[in-house]
Amino acid sequence: MEKFETEAHSKELNIIYETPRNSIDDIVFEDSDLLYDFKAKLRLFKRYFRLFIKKKEKKYFKQILLITLDKNPVEFIQTLRKQYPDKEIKVLIPIDTIEGFQKTHISFEFFLQNRMNNAVLYKSNRTRENIEVFGLYSPSFSGHDRTRLQYLAPFIKAAGICVKKLKPDIVHADNIPYFLGEEFKYSRKGSTKVLQIIRDFSQFETNKTEAFWAAINLVDKKGMKRICRDKIIKKCIASLFNLHNTKRFYQMRECLEFIYQNYFKFRKYIDKCEDIDENILFNRMNARILKLFPQMAYEDEMFYNSMYYTLKKTDFWAVTSKTYYKAILQNPQLSGKMYNRILKTKQKSSYVSYGCSINPAKLYMQFTSDNFRDIRCRNKKYILREFGQERIRLNFVDINLFKNSEFIIKGYLDSFYEAPLLFAHFEQPEILPQGIDIAFNTILKLFELNKNIQIIVNIPDGLQNNYIKSWVDFLEKNPSVNGRWLFIDGKINLEQFFASSDIMLLPQRINVTDNYHFLGLKYGCIPVASRSGIYNDTIADIFDDITYGCGFKTKIPLNTEDDSNEIFLSAIMKALNLYTNNPSSWNLLIKNAMNYNSGWTFEIIEKYNKIYELM
Repeated sequence: MEKFETEAHSKELNIIYETPRNSIDDIVFEDSDLLYDFKAKLRLFKRYFRLFIKKKEKKYFKQILLITLDKNPVEFIQTLRKQYPDKEIKVLIPIDTIEGFQKTHISFEFFLQNRMNNAVLYKSNRTRENIEVFGLYSPSFSGHDRTRLQYLAPFIKAAGICVKKLKPDIVHADNIPYFLGEEFKYSRKGSTKVLQIIRDFSQFETNKTEAFWAAINLVDKKGMKRICRDKIIKKCIASLFNLHNTKRFYQMRECLEFIYQNYFKFRKYIDKCEDIDENILFNRMNARILKLFPQMAYEDEMFYNSMYYTLKKTDFWAVTSKTYYKAILQNPQLSGKMYNRILKTKQKSSYVSYGCSINPAKLYMQFTSDNFRDIRCRNKKYILREFGQERIRLNFVDINLFKNSEFIIKGYLDSFYEAPLLFAHFEQPEILPQGIDIAFNTILKLFELNKNIQIIVNIPDGLQNNYIKSWVDFLEKNPSVNGRWLFIDGKINLEQFFASSDIMLLPQRINVTDNYHFLGLKYGCIPVASRSGIYNDTIADIFDDITYGCGFKTKIPLNTEDDSNEIFLSAIMKALNLYTNNPSSWNLLIKNAMNYNSGWTFEIIEKYNKIYELM
């Protein structure tokens, strides 16, 4: 077995985000370092002195660098620049390939995750409306799921270096924790201001695959002491240390520092046919830490979340929903330990609205109030025919309904069955956040009440979840509902399903961060949604607003202690009754839905501009 030195590889330990002259000793056991404090204050004094001697010239416009993991927000930038030409906005995104980009003069190395990484900044050749898009490339994060800690961290580190080189006035971090892991730094903010956009606090959780790695990098001093006092953790750390050392006497902090520095060398994997002694120990530590520090978004634990620190350090933060913003200020359950920090930073926070520009040319069919009846009828007949029992049995379903050839179909629809067609789409098979259990219970109740409906449910990779699979198995064994339900496990072309369905079910408990319901509205597919987050902001209930109502909402949010199934069923029943008994009101709903403006309106852009001006 390969041997490793017991001495530190570097005295300047990087606690995932390059903490200068900081070691595990300082962080876990709070040892003082007077020499480091003196040098830090000396550097700070020199910085102030240079700024005093040479003041920066005042600018009459603001340069904004928008950092995002999502697609380029072209429509947002176009509209903002049109309304406010004094704003110069550039975009920074991670890229997997340099095709379509030209190399800039900016390239650098950075030390992270116990290794030296390199990164290069590229500029896109394909500019639209003169919008500058920069692509950041590095093998340390390209080609991976960047939402995971070990890939998100290098991108944020490299992006921070790019910010220093590009020198924007404002960094607009779109749902990326810009100060991820910087709670151990002793540096002062520069002249660049940071606007942190947060879509949902509950998304920042600790249940990562590498729980031990996340803990030693993100947990605070008090929490690290708790980890090192735990008997199981202590035993695993000592055993892992002994696998590579013959030293008889050692301290726990020495072991922890040694493991941290050699973490990626120690980690072994069964599928590579490697020695799995270390793997067993790591799995035990991961399991134990997940017990010690459960999902901190909902628990009052000592886990020091990176977003908690971001709220403290950012110049301004905002969430993408007026309803959600009010809810987190009033309900500690929605933000857990961060609730106190949210209240303390309330004076530098607000909400912004979520815009979604849908190009009419890209719509599956251009629906209007004049041609709607004819087109909807033809689409519905087409869907019912394609998902008939015989076509599914012969594997003869139109492949254009799917994004790829990997899909599974359960159940079937009866083309001769006249009924309103309901549609439910869930991007992830996450039962509680997505409200899948609410949707399933509602469907079963409607069948039990013998309501005249047909339903299509789409969940990619859904059958891999035991809860979802058991629900599908139950329906397959129940002959009384044959021809009234269809389950699709795979990625579909949503436009064609929205164009064919009468009602879409939106029972999510969390603050929604996607725009599927905007697309459904363009096709006159009427939403039945939870009265929370973006849904409450953008969907007007017909019973609340007879003039502009475009859907139905529950009386209260679904993340309360009340019976969510009963609350959502009540909203569905109102929708079905109106569909059956009041065609004129239903036609008004469809007209309002198709005319709904979901784009980047002036009111939305003005909110962003006011925040930029405050900073």
